Order: sequence, then C-alpha cells, then structure tokens
Amino acid sequence: MFNKPLLTSPSTPRPLNLHNKIFVMYHTDADNVKPTDECHEVHNVNESDRLVGQLFSSRDQAWYFYKGFVREHGFSTRKGTTRLDVERNVKTQDFCCSKEGFRVSKVNIVDRQRPHTPITRTRCKVRVIITITNTNDQWLISKSYQKDNHALCTPAMTPFMHSNRAVSKADIDEATTLKEVSVGTSQVMNYLTQQAVSYHNVGFTHKDLYNALQRGKAKEIVDGDVNALIAYFDYKKHDDLEFFMTYSVDESGALHNLIWSDSTSRSDYTCFGDIIAFDTTHKDNLYG
Repeated sequence: MFNKPLLTSPSTPRPLNLHNKIFVMYHTDADNVKPTDECHEVHNVNESDRLVGQLFSSRDQAWYFYKGFVREHGFSTRKGTTRLDVERNVKTQDFCCSKEGFRVSKVNIVDRQRPHTPITRTRCKVRVIITITNTNDQWLISKSYQKDNHALCTPAMTPFMHSNRAVSKADIDEATTLKEVSVGTSQVMNYLTQQAVSYHNVGFTHKDLYNALQRGKAKEIVDGDVNALIAYFDYKKHDDLEFFMTYSVDESGALHNLIWSDSTSRSDYTCFGDIIAFDTTHKDNLYG
C-alpha cells in the first residue's frame, strides 16, 4: 500500500435518520482533494512491477481491474489517450489518474458572476498503458507509473470517487418500479441506503441515481416529447373513462394547442367551480 497522508475527514457530514438507523451522508467530492507537499515521493516501486505484464482478454476487463487497483490505493482513475493503428483499430489505451492534466484558465475572471468550480487537477502522472498483443488479441499492461502528487482518500471515502460509482441495472429497475408508484427520488435513495445498511455500501450518490433515471426517461421519448405525451394521454383513456384530451397543430405540423382533463379534475370542478389556467415557459424554450 502507499505510505502517504490520507484524507481523514470530509466536510461536516449530515446525518440521515432512516427508521431509527443513522447513516452519514457526505456532500464532499471525494475526487477534490488538495495536493500536499508530502506526496511527491515514490511510495512503492513494486506496485509498478506488479502491474506490468498482466494480461486481459479485453480492454473492459483491464479497465475494471485497474479501477479496483486504484480504489484499494485511495484515488480515482479515468480513461486517457487512445492510439489507433493505420486501420483505425485501437492499439494502446491509457488509464490515468483523475487528477491528470490541468484546467485551462477562464477568459473572464473579472466580471464573472458565478464562482469557479474547485480545481481538482494536479497534473498527476499516475497511469498505466495497455497494449493489444499480436496473439489472441489479448491486452497487456506494457507500462505503469505509480507516483502520486496528491493526498489519498480513506477506505470509507473511496466509494464516492467518480470511477468507483455506478448504478447497477438491478438498482435502476427497483428505482423505476418505486418511481411508478409516485415515490420520490430522495425516498428511493433512502430505501436503497437502508437495504445496503450504510450509505457507503450503496455504490452511487443521489445525483448518480437521478441521472440514471433521467437517461431512462430520455430513451422512452425517442420519437419526441410531444409524441410521447400524446401517446401517454391515449393510454390514460383506457384507465380513466372520463379522461378527455384534444389538441391542434399549426401549418408546420408543430403542436399549437393542447387541453386535457381527467375524472379528478372534473370532480374538483363540480365541488369547487374554480379553474386554474397556466402557461408554462411562454416563448421561453427551444420551440419559441
């Protein structure tokens, strides 16, 4: 293991109480660790020697192996430069530290209204290079450089680093089922946290879950949001006999007017006699 300072405490945690069980939710970005002067030494030369020469059946297998390696050592990784041969086939692939490189300075730094996001790049040189072999199309770790210039995370914080976070298909399916019965994303996250016993064992953050659910919604409306809406209203007619919907299009075929009502709104109007009319983002979106 690397003999260097570890990130011992994040920003103030917020306790999460779920059915008398206390979980700690950290809002600190585990990848955003400030560099320290003590981290410029070579920590373990044998680490590079242990990596070089290992074979994998695919690039994905090599990627998952190296992600597990860097997780054990308290930092995050990302895919770097890809080199192609004359036939445009991938020849080599770099897996570098997530703090590799540097951020280009912003042009407007005087009248900028929003503050800059924290700088996470430290020009770290840690990387491995995998190369495809001429036999059996296997991938070989040909080079390895394991010398960090930044602090590392404790084992408790490594699950929150970017390369270690992933929402599994099983979690997405379970979250989607709960969303279909009107359970909010925060409540879904709390439920999954309780199932995993600890927030550190979930494997992703609230934002990761939200993004995964949004990507699922985007796939469902491949024919466009308007067509998806009309198809949904047509489906509602089978469940609600009092459901009414009508719409009109303009000369170009774009949606012009749309009105709908269901049994609940009809019942509310009978009882209260009020109508609430609203116009969402009038001339303020991509449709003009």
